[in-house]
Amino acid sequence: METFNNYQPADWETNFESKLTVESSLPYNEYTGPIEKSDNDKNQYRLIRLPNNLTALCVQDVDAKEAAASLSVNIGSSTNPVELQGLAHFLEHMLFLVNRELKAVDSEYKGNLQSDSRRIYQLVARTSNPAHPFSWFPTGNTETLKGAAEELGLDMREELIKFYHKYYSADIMRLVVVGNHSLDMLSEWVTSKFSDIKSKGNTRPVVTFHPIGKAELRKVIHYKTVREKYELKLQFSLPELKSTYGEKPFAYINALLGHKEPGSIYSVLRKNGWATAISAHSSGMYYDGFGTYDISVAATPEGLENYEAIINIIFGYINMLIENGPQEWYYKELAEINQAEFDFKDKEDAETYARTLSSRGHNQYVPPHQILSHNYLSSGYDADLISKCLSYLNPGNYRLFIGAQEHKAVECKLEEKYYNILHHIADLPSHMTSNVKCSPSVAKMLHLPSRNAYLPESLSVTKPATPVDKPALEPVLLRKNDRFEVWFKQDDQFFTPHGHIGLTISSEYVNNSPLNHLLSTLLCKIVSSELQEQLFGALRANSNFYLTLREGSINVDVSGFSSGLPLLLKTVLQKIKTFKVDTQQFSIYRDEIERMVQSQRLDNPISLIYRQLDAVNMVPAFDLDMLEEELKGITLDGLQKHIELLFSKAYVKMLVSGNYNQSVALKASNQVLDILQLQPVSRSSINARRILAIEPGYYTQIVSISDQKCLNSAVICTFYCGSVYDTRDKVALQVLKYLVHRAYFAQLRTSEQLAYKVGAILDSYKEGRDMLLFALEGESNPMYVTQRINEFLHQYRQKLQELTADEFESSIQSLISLKQEKLKSIDDEFSRLWTHIKSDKYKFDALDKDVEHLKLLSKDDLLAFWDKYVNEDTAKGYTRLDMQMWSAKIWQPTAEEFEMYPSTVIALYGSLHSEGHTGLSIADVQSFVSSADASSSIELLLAKLSKFYVSKQTPSVPNETAEALDTAVVSVEAPGIVLKSLSKIATALQMAISSVNETPKFATLSKTNFANIDMKQAPEGIWLINDYKRFQHTQVLHGISVPSRKLVPLIAESVQADNNKHLE
Repeated sequence: METFNNYQPADWETNFESKLTVESSLPYNEYTGPIEKSDNDKNQYRLIRLPNNLTALCVQDVDAKEAAASLSVNIGSSTNPVELQGLAHFLEHMLFLVNRELKAVDSEYKGNLQSDSRRIYQLVARTSNPAHPFSWFPTGNTETLKGAAEELGLDMREELIKFYHKYYSADIMRLVVVGNHSLDMLSEWVTSKFSDIKSKGNTRPVVTFHPIGKAELRKVIHYKTVREKYELKLQFSLPELKSTYGEKPFAYINALLGHKEPGSIYSVLRKNGWATAISAHSSGMYYDGFGTYDISVAATPEGLENYEAIINIIFGYINMLIENGPQEWYYKELAEINQAEFDFKDKEDAETYARTLSSRGHNQYVPPHQILSHNYLSSGYDADLISKCLSYLNPGNYRLFIGAQEHKAVECKLEEKYYNILHHIADLPSHMTSNVKCSPSVAKMLHLPSRNAYLPESLSVTKPATPVDKPALEPVLLRKNDRFEVWFKQDDQFFTPHGHIGLTISSEYVNNSPLNHLLSTLLCKIVSSELQEQLFGALRANSNFYLTLREGSINVDVSGFSSGLPLLLKTVLQKIKTFKVDTQQFSIYRDEIERMVQSQRLDNPISLIYRQLDAVNMVPAFDLDMLEEELKGITLDGLQKHIELLFSKAYVKMLVSGNYNQSVALKASNQVLDILQLQPVSRSSINARRILAIEPGYYTQIVSISDQKCLNSAVICTFYCGSVYDTRDKVALQVLKYLVHRAYFAQLRTSEQLAYKVGAILDSYKEGRDMLLFALEGESNPMYVTQRINEFLHQYRQKLQELTADEFESSIQSLISLKQEKLKSIDDEFSRLWTHIKSDKYKFDALDKDVEHLKLLSKDDLLAFWDKYVNEDTAKGYTRLDMQMWSAKIWQPTAEEFEMYPSTVIALYGSLHSEGHTGLSIADVQSFVSSADASSSIELLLAKLSKFYVSKQTPSVPNETAEALDTAVVSVEAPGIVLKSLSKIATALQMAISSVNETPKFATLSKTNFANIDMKQAPEGIWLINDYKRFQHTQVLHGISVPSRKLVPLIAESVQADNNKHLE
């Protein structure tokens, strides 16, 4: 096995001493040497090895309100049996959810079929050496697991057990446990609970050859993408990288190949109009026995046509790096930044921290004392190693992937087996595999970056003038007038040299029409692109800037080391205020906006449904049809005028937080005023987004998914609950969601296996009512899913009723602990404060108020809340909106069928269709259900349905026997007990027959007769929203947010004016 050096695995024997746990005297070995950690890290650590060779890290975090544990097993898809591909992934599911997880694996796979990122990952694998495990199918599906097992006569359960016993060894497990208990107690628990795992030695299989060898290199693979995009990927073959963790040569190479300053690959490509992004990265520390290096280019259509010239520029830059030799000054800049990041590393939440440390614990070259630091700190500059690494990036050692929806030069006839990726493979021409270089004129444009002017000038920390007993809960309002408000929060708890500054620019013209929405989005994209080149030094110094259109406003956000942020903010604002549109860049990004809008139709169903939910609830909100209609209205002159109009009537909010004093914050605010030249504006003239106050009733919108290849559908059932201003209702909803999510997931995901993506979610807008959402994405027809959600809700109240006092109290305490969890960083604090400021409520004590109400909440309050908002039998103001996204692959009811037939009949008819039984009309199904005897057993009802089905066959329908339907039935229990059958037909039939005599309980909820605007009403009284814009016009709007306090600035404007002069 080739490696970059001859290093031996680290010494994990020295400084390990035998110990016994304090309470039970259980044996373990403890590392007694020092562990390198950040000065800012207040945690205590203990590294231990159990008698079975399992390595564990115990982390005491005295501030943690919840504990976390992560066990990482160094086994994955590389150990899949070739005959049962995906078995390792399947076992991962089975470890925690023992029953019926095969459908979840299959649903996960099908949900990714239209994902371009997953498709290229699979194509990279499948075009590798077929004998190498890297080339196999990692996810698995029903065909490669259940189907393959049946074909080979294998028992799937037995194969899983054999796989587990063969590979799951304590020797390749890394455990991290984080909690506020003592290290002795954590060690006690770890030793007692994990020592029984069997030690089988290192069970990872060793593969001695590279998956990308001579037979796979020097190829060009054209492939078809799902979305309209243009991609180039150069993939190089490397030795294993794990031993280079200390010198980090590829971090140096990544930074140079991926940088965006003048003289870079990106800069030259952008000037030519050939690319909008570039990235360069190695496979890192994750692969055993081999490595890869990828250079990826997001090309323009013109760039794709000139892909050979792009390849020449890339190799021209690599040649320049080789000729100039490694640059120690540049390496030291990177190391200095990483050192500062480690020294002032922010705290992470317990779960993330445990998961991160356990997954990074498998590199055998990392010594014990570097288990926390090895990902950040460099062991030293090694010019020879850098040169050796660069030597692998040569024209004879790569293969090229070219992605687009259509290819002019080749015909993509090959089809990848699992994702059906159409592709074409050919040898790269000889002029692209040897002596590749760019033209002399282009070569002159390529050069190393300049020394970084954005390195932190100071890492000193500004502490409050007087010590504080506890951190301030809210920021200070420094100034407020008719155009600008400035908030400031000095860091008084983290004491790191970091800062975070945010602005929202709200204007009458930002988002008041679909065209202005598109122009604002385009402006943010073009300006961000230009700033990437201008400010890449700041990004290299781990500062960040974001310019986005969000929540109807333009948002500017800068964060990182505090000393450079005022200059960074100034540069961003000057660029956006004085921006002159370049014709070439306008054309490139206008086309990108068009592709972005059109490709959003290919988003997964759950994303589409959330977007549609916003469109129904918010005014203004623009769906994809509205945006597409306005695309042709985007012009260069229109964009330039839009920029001028944006600031003519604008109101700006600003929050300065972190390692600053008040003087610096005021200077930064003056800088904003000087640049933007804001004029007085009435807040009422700015079109704020308003939220629909939907009148009581049960509403459904049915939407067809335009992507003809999408297999999944999606449902979100939304219950409108208490006002966002009602704290008592809000905390009751939070407790309810905490409880109901687990039960909902267990029933619809684990037990019924309806989908991979299942969840109960809380949501709200700035105004209006809090919402409880039940979401699901899977292959089942949405009407059936909705009925299963209804069935779950009908039964759940009883579970709430049966909740014990201890269970209820435990839920309350868990939520209180979450709300009282200490903030981890300046960024966390900024995010919390900024949310309150942008909401216009300024309710900075919201968490404390929540805790006060939680302590007073009773189980009866929870039941009362359920009955008031969720229980359809008792909620007088019952307000519900079901969004259904239907796959084009399945039958979908018409508006007339929705009006004519009960939802349960539609669900049954859809279930029959989904399983291939298409010989009945929906009227036939209704007839059968209406005449069925509800007291009959489900077996008898299915038998009668089978005979009824056969009796209705016509010559045009394939002959199907009664047995075909009977086989859909698995064992069921007595009537009245929830079916354990896997057959949706059986479940749907029982639901339909049970609801035959139900009264239309929802018919009287709505006071408005929506039939007068051509809406249809189902027999149950559910209204079908066929034109949501028309529906919106029948509803009133919630009022805008009212501040929870009177806003009085610290400094009056008259005093502020004098202060400004002094500060300047």
